[in-house]
Amino acid sequence: MDTSAKLDVALRKDTVERKKQQGARCLGKQRDGHFALSVGVPNACFSAAQLRALADIVERYAKVGHLSTAQSMVLLGIEGQDYAQARRAVLEAGFQIRSVGRDVFHVKCCPGADYSPFGLQRTFALVAHLEETFRALPTPQKFKIALSGCPNCCANTRLAEFGIHAAMNGWKIFVGGKMGFAPTVARELAGPVAADQVPQYLAAVLRSYRALAEPNERLTRTVERIGFEVFKSAVEECLHLPYEDLAAEARQSRLALEQEEVIGLLDAGKSRNAASIPAPD
Repeated sequence: MDTSAKLDVALRKDTVERKKQQGARCLGKQRDGHFALSVGVPNACFSAAQLRALADIVERYAKVGHLSTAQSMVLLGIEGQDYAQARRAVLEAGFQIRSVGRDVFHVKCCPGADYSPFGLQRTFALVAHLEETFRALPTPQKFKIALSGCPNCCANTRLAEFGIHAAMNGWKIFVGGKMGFAPTVARELAGPVAADQVPQYLAAVLRSYRALAEPNERLTRTVERIGFEVFKSAVEECLHLPYEDLAAEARQSRLALEQEEVIGLLDAGKSRNAASIPAPD
């Protein structure tokens, strides 16, 4: 079995350069010449009606749907001229357009105590609140969140920028993890804390990261550069601050992701930095 492939150097270079840009963007041109769209739902829980609608969307606009490790469905093989219609159909079916940019990603989670025999805390309500409040907030680099409702690390809570891990009497908070080429295991920041304190910690971590990071720097590198205790102190200084301003900024960013232009799309066969996409009706 031959699994070899020749690297497309130009495509890789274009992809790397695109990832350095702020703003909403699609996954960009793929190796087959088509485009991809990352979609999902909060808590990664689909209804039967949504699955039927998604099957129809894949049939109409894509070649195949791929389940990602981040609990998203990536629609592969979309023609550039069909991207707007595919995105509109996804939104009308009740799905999210998932971020692939320099902002707060959706929350990767497990079913928690509502379903898992090992669950210590319920997960769905907390995940929904965190996504409604912070998803798509601009950050210096991608910012991933993972939440596990049982003692296991099934959601990779220690391989995300912000990990939330259930304990018998609350939640443990971890920061500074990542996957990628050189994975980093997150360090424990606080805990156990009450569920109502989790968004406060996330807001404080986001404020500290945005204030202390260098351009294009992942959180793990920021923490490594300034020291964990320095970063922890900065977070603790921000814990008392309300986060309505961050929530408002995140809402505006989600609107751009769903309705405005996206970086990395070829419009009518012509390369541009950004292509204007009509808003859904």
